[in-house]
Amino acid sequence: MADIEIKSAKTENFNLEGDVEQLSGHCINTASRNKALDLLANRHIAFDPDSPEAKRVRLKIDMRIMPMIFVIYCLQLMDKNSLSYAAIMGIKEDANLTPAQYSWLGSLVYFGYLGGDIPANFLMQRFNISKYFSIMCMIWGIVVALHAVCHDFATLAAVRFFLGAIEVSTVPVAILITGAFYTKEEQVTRVAIWYTTSGWASIFGGFIAWAIYHASSFQWQGLFVLYGAMTFVTGVFLFLFLAASPTDATWLSEDEKVIALERVRSNKTGTEVWKFNASQLREAFLDVRLYLIYLLLLSTGMPNGGLTAFGPTIVKNFGYSVPTTQLLNIGSGAAQVVGTFLALFVAKCTNRTFAGIFTLILASIGAAMMLGIPSSNNSARYGGYVLIYQFPICVLFIITFMTAGISGSTKKITFGCSYQLGYAVGNIIGPQTYRAKDAPNYYPAKYTMLAFILITAILIGIYGALHNQWNKRNEIHRAVSESDGSTSVENEEFADFGDFELKTFKYPV
Repeated sequence: MADIEIKSAKTENFNLEGDVEQLSGHCINTASRNKALDLLANRHIAFDPDSPEAKRVRLKIDMRIMPMIFVIYCLQLMDKNSLSYAAIMGIKEDANLTPAQYSWLGSLVYFGYLGGDIPANFLMQRFNISKYFSIMCMIWGIVVALHAVCHDFATLAAVRFFLGAIEVSTVPVAILITGAFYTKEEQVTRVAIWYTTSGWASIFGGFIAWAIYHASSFQWQGLFVLYGAMTFVTGVFLFLFLAASPTDATWLSEDEKVIALERVRSNKTGTEVWKFNASQLREAFLDVRLYLIYLLLLSTGMPNGGLTAFGPTIVKNFGYSVPTTQLLNIGSGAAQVVGTFLALFVAKCTNRTFAGIFTLILASIGAAMMLGIPSSNNSARYGGYVLIYQFPICVLFIITFMTAGISGSTKKITFGCSYQLGYAVGNIIGPQTYRAKDAPNYYPAKYTMLAFILITAILIGIYGALHNQWNKRNEIHRAVSESDGSTSVENEEFADFGDFELKTFKYPV
């Protein structure tokens, strides 16, 4: 591919010297969020996306960003799921929890999500994202460790609520950082890598719980202390090394930062969080996908909330001992990791929409096996349990719909808020479908889980069809622009535009 000269942002339409610039009729406030535009205006290098320099920068980004997102996302899931392991290690008896109270502990963390979602998104637009998130990680590590000193429902309820309120920013931050550093084509693979933590959390969590269970005392308490310490230390590491965008990456030279920005120019989704933009908020509320995202996360959150709180209990009720149950959860996690890469292969051969539906078909088969196979064949029912854990994999394609399909920092954060609200509500309701009177098979909960898995498949199909239709419309705009000789504003890819304003925007399908 021929070298492409980096365009200057100092054009007659785009003057960086003022606090407020007019860009193609749009007013852009760049008073404090113009680092990418300034860098591109002042540094001019030849850029070839296939050059050794560009590939070296991508490798450098992979080696810095991916491990940090992977580790913290895995710890978030392990911290949240730790209660389910503590349940079979004696916390119910030690804290005198009734079945209803335990179900509420599974839901209360997501009430914390509801309470913390809007404040977190407010703060993300006013402080450095990487520093803010790192501090939140340290605080939630302390909250996890405090589970160990709780002795009744009231104290456990308090720490579960605060855990959710503090860790609520994890997914939005991961989405924003992935979108800032990677091209649309690269995002599917990178999100798949850090989203395999849904499986790795079960693998590591099951093994750690199995190891701690052999202690003579302080079993479930030790689990929370260990998880909390690991999260706190990771938060310190993130504070020192995590970058929210290429311009914030101290481990990139100035020329490497320009290459990193040029790599993602075609995304047209920007790389930085700008100040609050009211017009983008209106655009988000007029975008039907905002409500589809909410419904998608609600429908995936329903089965997820139940399995998060009751997964090990379900396996134990198949007739296995506590140590065996902990090890068997490693099997379900491993199957989810393998399933993620299988879904990624399907996405490469077809598209994201079909791959997401494919994972839900596998999960539906698993739910049917758990419902239809008699209790005399628990090994086969466990096979259904393993298959049903394929359903969370569809969320990685929902995430890449957001990272690659939404432009404008306020709009992206609004969509992240919708994502978390839907996730919270679904996960609040999920554990409540597991009623004590339905134990040990919990058939109503399993039927509910199957129904919402099928609903999710329908919603993903609608989302993909909508993107496909919009691409056809924008292709017409693109052809008209090329035929009449009109050109886009230079460096508009890094200005704070919503995707509706960019008439040639290409949506992921």
